[in-house]
Amino acid sequence: MQLVLWLVVGLVLGPSLLGITMPAFFKPLSSLAGALFLALAGWELRFLDFKNNKNFYAKVFVGTFIFPFFFSYFCFQQNYFIGLALAISALPITIQILKEKDLYETDLARKTVTLASLVDICAWAGMAFLIPASDLRSWILSHWVVLAFFAGIILGHFFNRAKNMRAISLQKWLLAPLFFAALGWQIDLKSSFSFKEFASLFLVAIFVKLVGTYVTARWSGESHREALNLASLLNARGAMEIIAANFAYNAGLINATTLSSLVLIGITTSFIAVILVKKT
Repeated sequence: MQLVLWLVVGLVLGPSLLGITMPAFFKPLSSLAGALFLALAGWELRFLDFKNNKNFYAKVFVGTFIFPFFFSYFCFQQNYFIGLALAISALPITIQILKEKDLYETDLARKTVTLASLVDICAWAGMAFLIPASDLRSWILSHWVVLAFFAGIILGHFFNRAKNMRAISLQKWLLAPLFFAALGWQIDLKSSFSFKEFASLFLVAIFVKLVGTYVTARWSGESHREALNLASLLNARGAMEIIAANFAYNAGLINATTLSSLVLIGITTSFIAVILVKKT
């Protein structure tokens, strides 16, 4: 959960508190760091037992991605990006929580990692259609963050990240501080935060993920505790939500108020998962 620390550092430096002007070179540098961070997240995707349990994944995928997307889409004036943002999960955060709870070698972990991988792929693939472009070059330039994620997936087929400590250290101690501190530095909570908007997005975000995932997991035969653990983990949006929100903000798809709300949702849903997930 170190991303929270870096965000707070940025909030303190920026207009929310101290009002220090960000150096001109820092924003493009942080954008590059965000793309590399997302590439490493794509590198981490795993489909641990998809072939052995296809019916389970088909049912729960509907509850954890399809239902959240369409419910949010129609709830917020048919906003395509908000639908994707509230349907997304965060594989890096779920893996971290599973390890902290000593659950990483369990059946719950295999199902969570596989579902989070499916959700993240679909969410970022969906974002490839958000920004129209007149030609291939302009499309690539406007979607290079999204493309970095899929480049990471391809790399994951050739290199085992689990054994690559240099990549893990790079993501944790260089890319994450650069990107998340810069993002916090740009947010002005004094003038660009609306509790009403945050509350409406937050309540829908919690409802669609927890209820959708829990109900379909129970339908698939999971116990109450396992279904609740699965729903709580997939409800954690973490860094993926925050990077998606930054991508949309830079593309002019959302305003600063919505950016602030989505960043806070990424943080709060991750803390909720830490509280709700229990070892059976």
